[in-house]
Amino acid sequence: MTWQPNGTVTVQGVDFTTDSLWGVSITYGRSIIWEQARASYAQVQILNLDDVDNGFEVNDSLVITMQDSGGTPQTIFTGKVTDISATMQNSGSNGEVVIQTLTAIGPFAEMARKVVGTSAYPKEYDDDRMTTIFTEAGVTIDVVDTPPVYEFTARAADPADAYSLASYYAQMAFGYIYETTTGEVGYANESHRLIEVNTSGYWLIPESYILWQGIESNRTLNDIINSIVLTYKANATKTASDPTSISTYGEIAASIATELENGTEADYQALRYIALRAYPQTNLSEFVVQLDSPSVSSSDLDDFIGMYMGKPIQIAGLPIPLLNATYSGFVEGWTLTFTKFQAQIIIRSTDATMSIVPTRWQDVNASLIWSAVDPALQWFQYE
Repeated sequence: MTWQPNGTVTVQGVDFTTDSLWGVSITYGRSIIWEQARASYAQVQILNLDDVDNGFEVNDSLVITMQDSGGTPQTIFTGKVTDISATMQNSGSNGEVVIQTLTAIGPFAEMARKVVGTSAYPKEYDDDRMTTIFTEAGVTIDVVDTPPVYEFTARAADPADAYSLASYYAQMAFGYIYETTTGEVGYANESHRLIEVNTSGYWLIPESYILWQGIESNRTLNDIINSIVLTYKANATKTASDPTSISTYGEIAASIATELENGTEADYQALRYIALRAYPQTNLSEFVVQLDSPSVSSSDLDDFIGMYMGKPIQIAGLPIPLLNATYSGFVEGWTLTFTKFQAQIIIRSTDATMSIVPTRWQDVNASLIWSAVDPALQWFQYE
């Protein structure tokens, strides 16, 4: 297909599209699954040929859009300006050429400047705790996943910045916080990725889309934990280990401190750490797709433009030395860059086995009945 980004850049409600599409870069998410997403940010270069004051100010709103395959503008970034710089490019008898560069950040950066937790939090589940933090931070909430998974102990009043506190509890619950392209924040719980895969499956990215030069696959000892002590309410502990992994790789132990309320949930979480991390998995390094390539289909282009953290992806037909299997993973972060005529996306992902463990009963839809189960399914009883 023939497609151009046709992007727009609006600063404090004023359209600077004509002068701004010399270079736009937007980054979301995280690099690895063992950390929380950082604040999204965008950089926009604005060409100033008229020797005028554009009136840019710190905290101005900045919104960037890009047209999808059907020509409909899609918002790809919403944030506030934090830095304004100007660089002289040329000067002569016909005038001066100045490039003004604006840097803007997403809502997580604002959360980092808001103090929350000045009042005590009661014993509550992860969805309530995250909703409380987001509400105190004054952000616009996208979705906080329910039903809840983990119950946290009561927390005494202890002021902290909203981003750090939200990240702390999200990580403790095997979930993650995220930003949307329209400037909202949300919380995806431990079950989110499994439920999405069960509902919608993986999005297959054709191998032919990817610019393969320099891409790497990687397995590292740093991902392994095969023996764990997990602390929960009142300094009680739960332990878990994988003897086969210890025999193969040596003991790689970790101590995890949590504020979980219940022993059964603490026990499950210790086992989950081992299930996810006892063995190294093969991850792909970040990879690049040229969005204006004629080989990219309309539907796939729209998926790339509408990218989000946690999107399930698959890539088949990889070179055997790189990965001798179909890669199944989840998008952890991405960088979208474009000019007036071209656009590309850099995707960072992790292997699906770092996110998904066997189904828990709470992940099964309550409407499931035996008549809805495949009649070819065989039932086994293990003694």
